[in-house]
Amino acid sequence: MEIGVCGAKSPWKGAFAPQTVILEGAGEGPGVGRDAASVPGVRFGVSLCHVRVLNLRCGDDLRETLGPAGYEGEYLAVTDPLCQGPVPAEAAGFDHVRAAWICEGYGVPFAEAQQRVADERAAVDGLEQYDEVRLWFEHDWFDQAILIGLLARLAMRPEVRKRLTLITINGFPGVDRFHGLGQLDADQLATLRERFAPVTEEQFACAEGAFAALRAADPHGLVELAGADSAALPLLPAALRRHLAELPWTTDGLSLSERLCLRGIAGGARTPAEVFQAHQDADPQPYLGDSMLAPVLRRLSQGDRPALVDGELTEHGALLLDGEGWWSTPSRWVGGVAVGDRGWRWDADSATAVAPD
Repeated sequence: MEIGVCGAKSPWKGAFAPQTVILEGAGEGPGVGRDAASVPGVRFGVSLCHVRVLNLRCGDDLRETLGPAGYEGEYLAVTDPLCQGPVPAEAAGFDHVRAAWICEGYGVPFAEAQQRVADERAAVDGLEQYDEVRLWFEHDWFDQAILIGLLARLAMRPEVRKRLTLITINGFPGVDRFHGLGQLDADQLATLRERFAPVTEEQFACAEGAFAALRAADPHGLVELAGADSAALPLLPAALRRHLAELPWTTDGLSLSERLCLRGIAGGARTPAEVFQAHQDADPQPYLGDSMLAPVLRRLSQGDRPALVDGELTEHGALLLDGEGWWSTPSRWVGGVAVGDRGWRWDADSATAVAPD
């Protein structure tokens, strides 16, 4: 089985350089403003009073529908997948670490990954030029990780804080299994306008605490946040629980994503698209794009006793699924937590992290 991108939403798929283009469908007349070399975005149209609005989203899935839905302004996709790979505590070198992970994990040339991360940082640094910045997010860990990182970063910028409005949802009437905003058409998106609200002091504080916990070497701060209700960001605790399930489990050493991939292959999935779909169907809170499964599948093919060879279950892989084996996970990062054969573990029964031996 070839590991690669198979067509679903993925944060690092497609054209890598951010683009600025004019779309029809919102405002009165063509957009007015910056050229294509400016901050990356899409201009839907500018109102006659020239209020500058930015629609910020953690992906491109709304790029074509917000204009027809009647939302004016520009579009910015911020897509560094903080839900996967190392999220270091140190500010110095943070972008380099993230670019290196994107290169290693997704096969993106390092220079391209580094440039994209730098472009996104520059775009966020320039948010004060807008009168309103609408933040479009949903419940899954991909979105929530980027949201807390963004709010934590903007918490110390009073000139930007007052311009932020936010929507975070985990469902929509008539959508049986809601995965995200990208499922909604223009008419459905148009109904969400009144649900935007200014970002509150409590939300900034919650995001700062959660992002610091994500970057910590000890996961107990995340465990505490995941086990408590959050009035400020009510969709965050469930997303954090899904994140913690990516630690090796105390039962077999597998993460939840690794286990779901093995089950999908055991059930007959053979192509990357089939494995991705099986993973999505079985995941209690799916958040990984198709290309984001590539590092998971590679890990399962590594080591002296791989669980997969050429996309097929090995004898050891079958034993793992039968609960009779132990997966010696290759060294990797889950946020700020270093895991390996003797690293942190996740006890799903007690919903807590177990310290290394």
